[in-house]
Amino acid sequence: MASAGIRFGRVVLMARGAEGVAQSVNFYQNALGLTVIRHTDDWAELACPAGDQSGPQQTPAAAAAGSEASAAAAPSFRLTIKSVESEAHLSTGYGPILTFDVDDMDMTVARCAQMGGKLDGPIQYPAHGKVAALRAPDGYVIGLYEPSVA
Repeated sequence: MASAGIRFGRVVLMARGAEGVAQSVNFYQNALGLTVIRHTDDWAELACPAGDQSGPQQTPAAAAAGSEASAAAAPSFRLTIKSVESEAHLSTGYGPILTFDVDDMDMTVARCAQMGGKLDGPIQYPAHGKVAALRAPDGYVIGLYEPSVA
């Protein structure tokens, strides 16, 4: 089956409040060498070079030392850290959340529903695109993200 415009986007980790986000960013940036792309009190996004790139492998620390432009050009794994206050969001089944970038949110949600997935709340429409959370048949929450057209 073809990928139907779906790409692995990121993994979302939940952290308690702004302090939890800051502590997580500190760990992943300084202990593992991930590159901080964005960081606010409520969330952060970090990048790490994707595995099995053709050519010599680069360690996360070496990638962090490189320019931001070269890090953006190379395929990368994204780690998003989101601030939450609810104890439920910190429990099993909510994190980490696999998030997939999709070309067509409506078609993807319909296909997931046909295969036993269920929306976990409504599709949201922030300025940067469309966002949806689904419960897969195995009970795990997955995220879908359709970026807005620039």
